[in-house]
Amino acid sequence: MYALKNCKIYTSSKILEQHAIVIKDESILQIIPEEQIDSELSTVDMRGYSIAPSFVDIQIYGGGGSLFNSSTSIQTIQKTYQEIRRSGTSHFQITLSSTPLDKILEAIQVAKDYLAQGGKGLAGLHLEGPYFSFPKRGAHVAEFIRKPTNEELIQVVEASKGLPTYMTIAPEEFTKEQLEYLLDSHIIISAGHSSATYEQATEAFDKGIKRVTHLFNAMSQFQSREPGLVGATYDSDVWASIIPDGVHVSYPTVSISKKMMGERLFIITDAVTEDISGDYKFIHAGDRYVDTNGILSGSALSMIQGVINCYLKVGIPLDESLRMASTYPAQAIQQDQTLGKIEEGFQANMVIFNEDLEVQGIIEQGYLEWFLEI
Repeated sequence: MYALKNCKIYTSSKILEQHAIVIKDESILQIIPEEQIDSELSTVDMRGYSIAPSFVDIQIYGGGGSLFNSSTSIQTIQKTYQEIRRSGTSHFQITLSSTPLDKILEAIQVAKDYLAQGGKGLAGLHLEGPYFSFPKRGAHVAEFIRKPTNEELIQVVEASKGLPTYMTIAPEEFTKEQLEYLLDSHIIISAGHSSATYEQATEAFDKGIKRVTHLFNAMSQFQSREPGLVGATYDSDVWASIIPDGVHVSYPTVSISKKMMGERLFIITDAVTEDISGDYKFIHAGDRYVDTNGILSGSALSMIQGVINCYLKVGIPLDESLRMASTYPAQAIQQDQTLGKIEEGFQANMVIFNEDLEVQGIIEQGYLEWFLEI
C-alpha cells in the first residue's frame, strides 16, 4: 500500500490539488487531503505532475509493426499493448478488419487465450465488419465485405461467449431477425461503414444499437434533404467515437460534433501500424496511413495526442478532453465500474503527464512505472 502525493488529480468528476491517492494492491483505496496521510504509509512524490484516469482505446488494429489481421496472435496483442501504454493507454480493444469467418473465429480464440494467460490491457475484441455497406467499405478489402448469414452470426456469437466483444455493422444490411439476434447476444453493437438513411439509422437506434463507429468516416453524411447516419447520430442518445487527428475529420467538425453530442462523443485512435505482410497493407504517410492505392486507411494517432488535439486545436477544456479518452469510452464498452475514473474502489489505472501534456509514466492496476528519468 502506498500514496501518491504532490500532484494535480483529474478524477473525472473533479480537479483536486493537495490531495493524495492511496493505492492498495490493484485498487484505489482512498483519495484524501495530503495532511491526512498516515505517517507510516509509504509515499511517492509525483513532482507536481498531473494524474488522470489512463486511456481506453476501443479501436486499434495493432502495434509495433504487427497488424492483428496479418498476424492474428498473442504476440501482436502484446506488441500493441507495449506500444500504446507509453502514451498513457492502459486498456484497448484489439480490432479485426473485415475478413473471412475462419479468421474471425481465430481472432476470438487468440483474444481468449491472451486473457487466459494473464495478458494485460485487453478490454476486448472489436470486430469491425465484415457486414458493411459495400460503397462505405473504406479501406476494407472488397472481397471480404458480405451480407450476414444466420449461420455465420450464430458461429460468431457462440464462439465469442465469455469474451468482451464489440462489433461494427451496417444495420441496413441485416434482416429484422438477424439484428434482433445480435442485440439479444452479449456482443455490443455499433453502427458504421453504413449507407443507412436517417430513418433506417433511427430505427436501428430504437431497436437497441447505441454506438456509432468513427463519426463521419465511411457513413452516410448529413445532407439538406437526407440527414443520414451522421444526422441520426446527432439527433439521438447514442454514443459515437471520433478520430480527432485533423485528417479523418477536421477540427471544426470535431467542435461542432462536441457541441451537438456533449458526453456522447469520445476519442478513438483508429490507429494502424506499417505492415504489408497480409491482406491489409498499411503504409505510413506522415500524419496518416494509406493503403497501396493511396486510400486513407487508418490513423497515426495516439490517445494522448487525441487529447492534446481536442484541447489545443478544438478548444475543449482539458478535463473534458481527458474524459473523452477515458471515462466515456469505458462507458461505451460497459466497463465503467472499474475503468475511466479515479475513485475509491476503481482499478488503479492512471496516466501521469507534465504541463506540456507529455506522458511521464503510467500506473496499471496499482503498479507505477516511470517512462523518463526524473
